[in-house]
Amino acid sequence: MKINPHISETRFEPPSISLKGRFPFSLACPSFVYPAGYMENIRLLAPVVDEIELLFFESRSETDLPDPALIQKLHALGQEQDLTYHLHLPMDIDPGHENAAIRKTAIHTLCELIDRTAVLTPATFTLHLTQGADCPFLPRWQAHAMESLKQVLDNRLPSRLISVENIDDQFNEVAAPIVEALDLSVCMDTGHLMLYQMDINAFFQQWQDRMTIIHFHGVADGKDHQPLDNLSSNQAKTCLEILNSFSGTVSLEVFSIDALNPSMAWMMDHADHLKAK
Repeated sequence: MKINPHISETRFEPPSISLKGRFPFSLACPSFVYPAGYMENIRLLAPVVDEIELLFFESRSETDLPDPALIQKLHALGQEQDLTYHLHLPMDIDPGHENAAIRKTAIHTLCELIDRTAVLTPATFTLHLTQGADCPFLPRWQAHAMESLKQVLDNRLPSRLISVENIDDQFNEVAAPIVEALDLSVCMDTGHLMLYQMDINAFFQQWQDRMTIIHFHGVADGKDHQPLDNLSSNQAKTCLEILNSFSGTVSLEVFSIDALNPSMAWMMDHADHLKAK
């Protein structure tokens, strides 16, 4: 997904519901809900959620990374609106790649983004670690990834501030050894678990001591990042039980106002089942 922070501002309707300060966790949504730049999205979203998931999915050019002026604006808006942030790190990097130059680029990109956004004191930096569990060079890829991430962490930030996301059904085989070796956190994506027909509660129980963030969205017609009103009654029951024992960040990871509004309504409809702040 290409996100242009320089799109000119257009008039958009704000979300129909505010849930700011309502839950025992920090309720978040992405910085790309409207087809506009970071600042226009965040101005509209700041009054209705506790936290914004800043999306930096791509890093191929310098313009894909936030400039100092944007960071200062985000910082000022956060203070003004009692808003916190967390980051989704780029998905087009591979810290475990066979090619040393590609690993070096990944390290530089991660360090640069983390350093640039430090003033925002992000709650977490969410990272994808991708590789097939049946790959013949998986142990070597894992060793490379661990060495790269050690360089990123070195004297820069506590290891638990990086949260590794489950993106398929091979988290335990591929990412878990890295998470445990480097003492990282975990981001549980409920939609990915549903898409691969995995046990959401079992994943939560396994990783809850390391879990700092949950990506919460529905699945419909084989597609994730759908509104929460697509959850079945059993899925809803399981997710509500998990949310009642969680105090980190819950990001409604949908990417349009047409998906966010029904997701916010779903949260409001089920608010009585969740502990209040």
